Amino acid sequence: MPERVAPAPDSTPSASVDRDTVRRPSGRDGPVQALRAAYMEGAYDAVVRRIRSRRRHDSLRASETEELYVLLGRAEQARGRHAAAVDAFRVARRVAGDEKRSTVAIDRALGDSYAALYRWPEATSAFERVLDVRPDDRTVRQALGEVYRRSRKWSEARAQYAQLVRADSSNGRWWMRLGQCNRELNHTERARRHFREAHRRVPRSAEVALSLSRLHRAEGHPEAARRVVDTTLTHQPGDSRLWRRRADLAFERDDLERARRAYVRTLATGDSSATVYRRIGLVDVRSQQYAQALPFLRRSLRRDSSHARTTLYLGVTYLRLDSLQQAGTYLQNTIDREANGPITKALEHQGAVYSRRGKVSAALEAYKTALRLRPGRAELYFRLATVYDEHYRDKVPAARYYRRFLRANEGALPELRRYATSRLEALRTALHMQQRPSASSE
Repeated sequence: MPERVAPAPDSTPSASVDRDTVRRPSGRDGPVQALRAAYMEGAYDAVVRRIRSRRRHDSLRASETEELYVLLGRAEQARGRHAAAVDAFRVARRVAGDEKRSTVAIDRALGDSYAALYRWPEATSAFERVLDVRPDDRTVRQALGEVYRRSRKWSEARAQYAQLVRADSSNGRWWMRLGQCNRELNHTERARRHFREAHRRVPRSAEVALSLSRLHRAEGHPEAARRVVDTTLTHQPGDSRLWRRRADLAFERDDLERARRAYVRTLATGDSSATVYRRIGLVDVRSQQYAQALPFLRRSLRRDSSHARTTLYLGVTYLRLDSLQQAGTYLQNTIDREANGPITKALEHQGAVYSRRGKVSAALEAYKTALRLRPGRAELYFRLATVYDEHYRDKVPAARYYRRFLRANEGALPELRRYATSRLEALRTALHMQQRPSASSE
């Protein structure tokens, strides 16, 4: 089974670990020197092959054995083979521990590989061991924060990033991470405050601008959301995500002209999704520019044929352009799609609510509306039958719907079938009595 490989957290630059764990050539002859030089030159495959081909290491001093396995671990890391790197670092750590030497640099490298393998508890332990010795090491604390964040331990991640911003309040990325943690913990106002600080520190960051604008919008501050996006657009005019957010904010405020311009820029900067084409088409329809709307709506439909609003507005557009046959086709498509969607189920549940509250006429209307949308739906026949059966003296409608249910239901819902069959048997006498007066009068 191939080894799972993932990028190491963005907070742990491997170059800094290299300096800690690999000594440069000193000019002294020895079995490790050539391997050290090969590693420094980037010959990682050769380093791994030569170390693994050595049959015996017991002729080496403990310090050389430790360095040999550190070199092996670092070379395996460079090749993206983090499970093999972990095995090598653990040997190096055991040797260093036996000799009572510091394992800080090895633990730091181990944390990287554990994180790359998504082995969060072991990565956490490795980075915490480093911080126990070097509590002021911000790079390792950031790595630990990333491990907590990626494993969705938001409170623990927040604690790490809070310490980091206390140590250096000018780091916008740390403010952003702190905001993310608070957002995930539903501390919305605190998150918004932290993202504002991040935006002030790194106004170029689209990730920060999008997060902050989303929080402003959720709190009912659309103008603040727009200003954040506009500020970052001055730095990142080619970012389609920012133009999309700018367009959506204008669309929500019915600023159709500005929304259309921003959606066109969204297309120009690389987002040619169905939604963007649909939104341009909707703006044109609402502006009564029907011929202009048509190509955008058709492109949206080609990219996503499942969205009912696209077919609805295509139907409306063709209707306004007097293409009645095409209008009818798209409008019927919309009706069919909606009828097969959640609206029918919602009406069915609403009917049940009305029935339990004793609002019999409303329950019948809800069930019959759902049945018009989905003719032949067996459960709806059964629902109508039980309402008539429970609330009306005239049992003819109840019997009629029980029979329709039994004809429509082909083997499914066995408990309902048994109930419907037993009720028809029980109603036979009542139905016979209802029919006798009419028979004698004839």
